[in-house]
Amino acid sequence: MKETEVQWRELVTKKEEFLHILRILNHYYEMRGETKSKQFAFRRTLADSPTDGVQIFFSQIGPFEYQVACRILPEEHLETWIHIDGIAEERERLKQIGNTEHPVFSLVCLGDLYALTLPSQVSI
Repeated sequence: MKETEVQWRELVTKKEEFLHILRILNHYYEMRGETKSKQFAFRRTLADSPTDGVQIFFSQIGPFEYQVACRILPEEHLETWIHIDGIAEERERLKQIGNTEHPVFSLVCLGDLYALTLPSQVSI
């Protein structure tokens, strides 16, 4: 594999948790009126899809940054975007000041899901 190639990992379990995160983000974008893009339409459809009808891939590009690629089956069309994991970032900040009892530690974040992913041979 070339050094510049992205190493993708597939989320095989806990897809519902990812779709839940996506629904929350979609709601945020709806409240801001940011719903006119094709990507938003895809992400809305994705969030409402059954877990066995989607493929979800991640590539970590920074300590809290991930490239996300998703497909709604049986289509071959794939959408990608960057996700900044604010939950994991906040956890790290709180740990540094000694606060490990904050409710943010009970939320599932993309970093938690990334830890469950499996290496994939997919080329995106």
